[in-house]
Amino acid sequence: MIECPLCGRKYPVGALFCPECGVYLLTGGPLRTEPLPEGAAIPVELPVEFPSTAREGSQSLVLHVLSSGRRVVIRPDQEVLVGRLDVGRGIFPQLDLTPDGGLEGGVSRRHARIFFQADRFYIEDLGSTNGTYLNGVRLEPYSPCPLGDGDELRLGQIAIRVGFL
Repeated sequence: MIECPLCGRKYPVGALFCPECGVYLLTGGPLRTEPLPEGAAIPVELPVEFPSTAREGSQSLVLHVLSSGRRVVIRPDQEVLVGRLDVGRGIFPQLDLTPDGGLEGGVSRRHARIFFQADRFYIEDLGSTNGTYLNGVRLEPYSPCPLGDGDELRLGQIAIRVGFL
């Protein structure tokens, strides 16, 4: 059995991703060689329907990855690196889009970050190769843009709908 290094759930050898928390499972060993920083929080999948109406503000952000149907919640106290896992290079994004087709869809390893500041959520492209788009407009790297309810993000070719809880 393989134990998820983040949530502790056990899976049969050969499982690639933990369906509980979405982390990549390395067969035969732990994902991380160092512990998570104290107080670090990992975004979690939502088992509920995507909200159709919600207010912005200090609520949690909900990302609906359209290619896979996965829903991820990001709380205001989290800063989330979005990208693809690369164990060899020591890149461990909190939101790994590999299971959503991130590699094939052109998502960079360190593609973007999402953070909460001044009562709003923001997305910032981190100089990704294939760009981050907000409602069809390519973002300038390292220039944070606010996120609104119903916005559509595209990281490379991976489309994500934005909502709030």
